[in-house]
Amino acid sequence: MGLFSFPKEEKLRKQEDFLRVLREGRPYSLSKSFIIYIRKGAEKRRIGISVNKKVGKAVVRNRIKRLIREVYRLHRPYLREDIEMLVIVKPGENIKDLDFHKVKDMLIKIWEKAGALKEQ
Repeated sequence: MGLFSFPKEEKLRKQEDFLRVLREGRPYSLSKSFIIYIRKGAEKRRIGISVNKKVGKAVVRNRIKRLIREVYRLHRPYLREDIEMLVIVKPGENIKDLDFHKVKDMLIKIWEKAGALKEQ
């Protein structure tokens, strides 16, 4: 598997996995509309993304999910191996106007705050 790939094994898919990260993970956020739960001590690095229906129509929600997945995919080599994270996007100011760089900046700040990045 390539360095910047995004294999299926790294996706949270089951409801029980989402609930475990919500229950055992610690929440981090920079705004009310963008929250990440990070659970340390997992067997392998995984991510789940949830975008509230009130954010917008399917096109908008899918675009936000694609942006988050792309930032994760590109920064995957720099993230610790033992974390599971759940990204929850809720309706809020300017959430529809997100672009790649805004999402990247938010995620990196949250990952730094949470200690999810590997020690360099």
